[in-house]
Amino acid sequence: LLRLISPEPSGMAGQVFLLLAHINIILAAFNLIPIPPLDGSKILMGFAPESANRVLNQLEPFGFFIVIGLLFLGALNPVINLFQNIIVMFISLILHAIGAG
Repeated sequence: LLRLISPEPSGMAGQVFLLLAHINIILAAFNLIPIPPLDGSKILMGFAPESANRVLNQLEPFGFFIVIGLLFLGALNPVINLFQNIIVMFISLILHAIGAG
C-alpha cells in the first residue's frame, strides 16, 4: 500500500502510514497482555489449568484497575516491548517471504 501511495517511504504519506502501523502494533501488543479483560488472558486461559482459569475469572472485575495501575507504574513497558518485538519480527518475516520487505 505504501508503494502505491508514495514511492518513497520518507514522503509525507509514507511517514503517516508508518506511524499508524507503529501505533497499531503497540495496541496489538498491549492487547496480548494476559490480564483480564484483555485478549491475552483469553489466550492464557486456553492453555492454563482450570485452577488458573478460576483465578483469572476472579481477577476480571478488577482487571481494568490492575492494568491502569501497572501502566502508571511503568511495569508493563517490558511486556509490551516484548510483544511488540515479536509482532514486528513476525511481520518482517512475512514481508520478506512475499518479497515486499
